[in-house]
Amino acid sequence: MEDGIPGKTALLGWGGNISAASAVRLRQETRGLTGLAAIMVEERVHPLWLRAGTGDVDRAITMLDLASRGLKCAHEPRRIIEIGAGAGYRAVALAAEYPGCEILAAEADPLLQRTGLLNTLPYDNITYVSAAVSTREAQYGYFGRLGPHGAPALQQHSAGPVKSRKFAHLLSFHRFTDADTLIITPDAASAEILCEPLPPAIRLIAIETGGEPLSEDMARCYPLAQFITVISGDYVLLYRRGKQFLPPTPRPVSVLSADGPVRLFQLENAPEGGFFHLSGGGVRLHPNHNGAPLAKLTFSMDVCDHAEFQVSMRVPNENAGAVHFTVKIFTESGTVLASGSETLHGPMPRGLVLPLREHQGRCEIVFTTEMAEPGVSNAGAWAEIISATLV
Repeated sequence: MEDGIPGKTALLGWGGNISAASAVRLRQETRGLTGLAAIMVEERVHPLWLRAGTGDVDRAITMLDLASRGLKCAHEPRRIIEIGAGAGYRAVALAAEYPGCEILAAEADPLLQRTGLLNTLPYDNITYVSAAVSTREAQYGYFGRLGPHGAPALQQHSAGPVKSRKFAHLLSFHRFTDADTLIITPDAASAEILCEPLPPAIRLIAIETGGEPLSEDMARCYPLAQFITVISGDYVLLYRRGKQFLPPTPRPVSVLSADGPVRLFQLENAPEGGFFHLSGGGVRLHPNHNGAPLAKLTFSMDVCDHAEFQVSMRVPNENAGAVHFTVKIFTESGTVLASGSETLHGPMPRGLVLPLREHQGRCEIVFTTEMAEPGVSNAGAWAEIISATLV
């Protein structure tokens, strides 16, 4: 594989741009206002949240125009780490351009975190973390005004309200240890993070410097020998020298998590009160009599190169009759990715592990239940799906 640099490999533009008309609209609709404002622009399904009266409008226009600002990649990103995510505009642009890419966005400034959460919440593929990222666990705060723009500087201080997290711990906790792209807006907490080992799959490090070269102190923290350095617009881009990379392993995705992203589901042939979510996760679906139409629960969601589907089930009432469970996963075209069944009696959980055929895109996960034997009453025979996870 050749080095991924201009002149050797065609660069993929990081899209998500907004039009000049939308930029004008952002400025007009926030003029004379102060406080949080939600503005719709034609290029976005979800509104952009801005702190009116601040520099958020200019920042949003800049971040949503990533290609012309110099952020370019020689590979199709699958997992991006963003340190210094601000109000989330760059993460939103990346999520819109690469819907199959997962993004871990971390921001230290408490004044930006609320806006960042509002902007990124509608996107399933963005995890927004309110934390500074450093080589040590310590307290930080914004004190004084440093730099050419006079912005408050993030500095370590025992009384600071911002707690930092170690880079390696952050990646391990969120299962981003095989990320391929790292974007950094340098500050006091993030300047040294590359003193720690990088994920081996990293192919691009992009440092937002305003177009300036890396300072001597900053360059000391970066593994320059392993990368080819290019100044591009507002960024210093470090492209990994030629190497064959395996795609990152997909992160596990829970289908039934009540505190996860909103998912569409459809319920069929279930009586009134015959389905409900469990407070600790999972669902209960009341089975119909054997021979009657199957009680059916269908979830619609995306699969991205996941290898298997793991589901755990039981019948919580030990006095109830046996219940027959089935699980099937279909693509939008009707192709079966996986299927399995289990007959259970009593509260001892049983699990199914279903290998998946290779697939990327929307699919339907269908659970059905019925009493296992003809003539057996379904009174109290709740079919409990404890967990269901794509891995």
